[in-house]
Amino acid sequence: MKWNEFKKTEKAGYLFIIIAILNWSGNFVAARGLAGTIDPATLNLMRWVLATLVFLPFGLKSFIRERHLVVRYWRELSVIALCGISLYDTLIFIAGHTSEALNMSLISTLSPLLTALIAQFFMKEKLKPSMYAGIAVSTFGVALLVTDGSLSALLNMSFAKGDLLILCTAMMSAVYNSVVNKVAGKISQTTLLMSCCFFGTLYIVPLYLWETGGQIVMPELTYNLAISLIYLSVFASILCYLFWNMAVEAIGASKTALFYYTLPPASAVVAWFAIHEPVNMNQIFSGLVILSGIIFALYGGTLKFMRRKVHNYG
Repeated sequence: MKWNEFKKTEKAGYLFIIIAILNWSGNFVAARGLAGTIDPATLNLMRWVLATLVFLPFGLKSFIRERHLVVRYWRELSVIALCGISLYDTLIFIAGHTSEALNMSLISTLSPLLTALIAQFFMKEKLKPSMYAGIAVSTFGVALLVTDGSLSALLNMSFAKGDLLILCTAMMSAVYNSVVNKVAGKISQTTLLMSCCFFGTLYIVPLYLWETGGQIVMPELTYNLAISLIYLSVFASILCYLFWNMAVEAIGASKTALFYYTLPPASAVVAWFAIHEPVNMNQIFSGLVILSGIIFALYGGTLKFMRRKVHNYG
């Protein structure tokens, strides 16, 4: 099977998701290491300027060749860049000043549900009831994970202004997946990512100027910042976005968004390897619950059909 045929298959879609999640999960570890040392819009701008420069030799030729498509879909590309690059990380960082970690984690889990709703009611994508059941199970798994198994902590939740920003990022993630799904196949993945780099970096500039009071202020480039920027730019930006978008094209926005639930346990594993944070039994059990929810969402209806088929043959 040739590459152009393989990359559109379901197997390829799941492979792309695994690669994207592995690259993305280290994003939270790197961000934790930079906490308090650099402002969010400044970090985001430096990250995507470097990502654009790194990807430029690979994406510029395709971008120029398909410039007529970039002009045709500039609105969709702008939405993708704003929701996936320019605003997302900045709003999460700002929300972190007032929003509790528990609130941030739980509200973020609305993203797959919102993606499914957008796909069903606006993109006219038919979704099985097992999809929503699987989302509920995976959400329960995330709740177990972030409360360390003490679900009673949910009763003590209080809401702050930052929670509204987290809700906005969940909606942005859903819109991002849906719009990527809309333009998939109409524009090449190389041009799509190159466009995101250009538009996303451009739209970060006003946020950066607002953050610095209209001045051009850059932080001291330390060794830790340089290493973090290289990782964030190459792995958590270029490779992550490229493979995530390819997964959306291969299996659709709703199925791809389900794997958003794997980020917390995947981040825990990366933190275990990278900074030696311990992994406890609750994290392992929660990860299994999350995974079972994803499997049921993807194959619940299929398994039911197979049981009926076996019964009929019996």
